[in-house]
Amino acid sequence: MRFLPNLYCISIAVICFVGIAESNRVLELSDRFLEVRTNGVWLVMFYAPWCGHCKNLEPIWNQVAQSLVDTEIRVGKIDCTRFTSVAQEFSVGGFPTILFIKGHKTVEYRGDRERTDIVDFARRMNGPAIRHFTNCDEFQSLRKKKKVFFVYIDDSKLERNEPLKDNYSRIAEEFQTVMNFYSAPLNCLSQVEGVALPTMQSAFVCKDGSCFRYEEEMLETHNMSLHDWVNKERFPAFIKFTQGNFHQVMKTKKYLVMAVLEENQIGGLTLKMTEFREVLEAIAVNNKALYHEKFVFGWLGHPDIANSIAMDYLPIPSLIIVNSTNYQHHLPTLDENEKVPSPQKILELLDLVKNNQAVAYGGETLYYRMFRAFHGLSTALSGMYKGNPVLTLVLLGLPIGLFSVICYTTCCTDILEAADEEEETEVPFDERHQKRE
Repeated sequence: MRFLPNLYCISIAVICFVGIAESNRVLELSDRFLEVRTNGVWLVMFYAPWCGHCKNLEPIWNQVAQSLVDTEIRVGKIDCTRFTSVAQEFSVGGFPTILFIKGHKTVEYRGDRERTDIVDFARRMNGPAIRHFTNCDEFQSLRKKKKVFFVYIDDSKLERNEPLKDNYSRIAEEFQTVMNFYSAPLNCLSQVEGVALPTMQSAFVCKDGSCFRYEEEMLETHNMSLHDWVNKERFPAFIKFTQGNFHQVMKTKKYLVMAVLEENQIGGLTLKMTEFREVLEAIAVNNKALYHEKFVFGWLGHPDIANSIAMDYLPIPSLIIVNSTNYQHHLPTLDENEKVPSPQKILELLDLVKNNQAVAYGGETLYYRMFRAFHGLSTALSGMYKGNPVLTLVLLGLPIGLFSVICYTTCCTDILEAADEEEETEVPFDERHQKRE
């Protein structure tokens, strides 16, 4: 029976090995990836070992690989400092860069570096632009998750609408990287309370607890095509603005109403900031009929975006309304003892903006672009100095010192050469005296 301890050790070793293999499903790729890139489906992170953002993404990337284990998507990463040819082939200009690769199709992920967002992106891109609900339970489940998605009601009982269906298909392909598009039978929509069932094929957006139909009359009354409608309706009534979705929200061409807040290190807010966020959310939800067409409401977990637009350091909490078409912004007028805008002040500002009567600041002129760039640079340097003052001084001091040495040596060389020329051409005193005589 002496073999039992050895067998036990071998079993433990096998279990440990499998655990390690299962815990890290990320493939470390090399330049040979170029030979197999068209084989299968890939989600690849291009990184550099010295990149801080890459290091922060590393544990999230492992979670992404775990979440996609039930798919055919292979999750990998490649060190671009070692395999520069791969980075050049995919035109990687910054780190980290996340690419979805399927055959000869390559799509870059530009959203937030969060596990759920990256996984949703990969699953969307791996499937068709329009997915069909196999049963209405899936439809209801997605609604309960408070996801925003578009659905085309296609049923044999309904009158056909081929132009709308073709447009919906083209738009789904265009927005596939950021939105979910589905088709469903009529009986799925009948489970949504308060929604009038259509008599012909129709496009709906499901969000905020209900589903809303695209009326083709909008093209005549509001000059709003299906494409414009999808672009404007792809966000819920109240969202969190982030670095990843901000530029997407700006494409809606609406006004962005933002509560400027600041989360702590664990993503929490103070009671005062939480109350202000809830006030703005209540205004957005309860006045949807008045403001939904022109405004997108939400909040910022960090004031950097708002400060960059306002070119100033806004107080926390505060409110800013941004015109997504020209980067102009509007601020509430506070009373002498008022630190946070009241609900009444917010409503008054919304009405002024809606009627084009509010005072506007900033914009996209050359002056404001230069000033905004200067403000961004000074903010970045200030953040660097607060985080590591010694390193910041070294990084700034080296170029300045080098430039000073170059200027000094250049100027001194010219002065010395000029002095040498004067000494060579100077006439001795005796010779000058003889010439005078």
